[in-house]
Amino acid sequence: MLATVPHYASPVWRRLQIIGPQAESHVAWKLGRGHIFFWHDCWMGDTTLADQFPQLPHSSIQVHDFFDDTGWNIDRLIQIIPLTIAEQIGSIPITPHVDDQIVCQCCSAIETFQHLFIDSPTTDIVWRHFADIFHITLRPFEGFQYRFQTWRFSGQFVSTGHIRTIIPLLILWFLWTARNDAKPFISAHPLAWRHGHHSAFWCHYYHPSPPPPTLVFWHTPPVGSYKINTDGCVKDGFATGGGIIRDSSGQYIRAFFSFYGDCTILEAELRAILDGIIMAQRLGLSVLWVESDSTLAIHCITKGGGPWHIQATLRHIRHLLALDRDTITHIFREGSQVADFLASEGWDRCCYYEYSSQDLPRRHRSLVQIDRFGLPTVRGL
Repeated sequence: MLATVPHYASPVWRRLQIIGPQAESHVAWKLGRGHIFFWHDCWMGDTTLADQFPQLPHSSIQVHDFFDDTGWNIDRLIQIIPLTIAEQIGSIPITPHVDDQIVCQCCSAIETFQHLFIDSPTTDIVWRHFADIFHITLRPFEGFQYRFQTWRFSGQFVSTGHIRTIIPLLILWFLWTARNDAKPFISAHPLAWRHGHHSAFWCHYYHPSPPPPTLVFWHTPPVGSYKINTDGCVKDGFATGGGIIRDSSGQYIRAFFSFYGDCTILEAELRAILDGIIMAQRLGLSVLWVESDSTLAIHCITKGGGPWHIQATLRHIRHLLALDRDTITHIFREGSQVADFLASEGWDRCCYYEYSSQDLPRRHRSLVQIDRFGLPTVRGL
């Protein structure tokens, strides 16, 4: 560490001073504005320049001190380091408008909180290991709040202290401790074992047998009512939705897909539900049965809650639905394949479009017929 510990420093600061050099050896940087230490931060290769040249004098000078109006100031660099190293540094691009960023140890990506705890290849394996045990479907690009809500609303009668609320906290804790212990890479499988071992009750699930396949049926609505199946998806950061309306005989009435742009998966699910209800009311249809594969979206509609940015959509849905007359329930994705395919079309077309009763694509019509004849789809293969 470069700072000197004053005699009045707190015990916490003194401990940080002691472990600082150990921590710094595991932090790598992607160069931006250059507001990092030239000698003591790891921004060029796998080690610091101070470790590479222990015989040279070191100071607290920062990397940006070697920038000039045209790029690197080579003349100044060669005053303190060998010419060959100065030439290597001179080949590194300068991006002075971007902050310096920590690089992830496991995959060399930028180490944001989202990447470290949710999106990196290693953490994704850990999350999916436990999601498979609890039969939870994880969505890519979901943030902390949605990830916790997915677990919170993944089963019935889940309350504070339930195992489904504890597991995500344990995952985050062990990801963090593994990140701090990494020398230099994190391995996902020991992480899963450690998590299971310290979760005691779940340790025997380290090699869980796959759940048995189950049959999922789509059911027709009661006579005189109409069923709306919807789905929302997020891919490469962009959201889409789709839905279809069918009558009590399973006949298809109308379908749609839509492109929502940059929004969360929860918002996409809710907007797809809203679009389906609006389309039904425009057609003069009432007594609706809405089905979605998002238990979280259904909970927000029927029980309340959710982040502030979805509240306007929730109010609109509740205004159009009469919950004493209309129904909203959950169905697994396998039972709503038509809506799933419709949502996927939004990525290709990037617009809102409705299919009439005559122009639904052949693949979609085939899925409608499968549902109409009561043929199941298989979940868990």
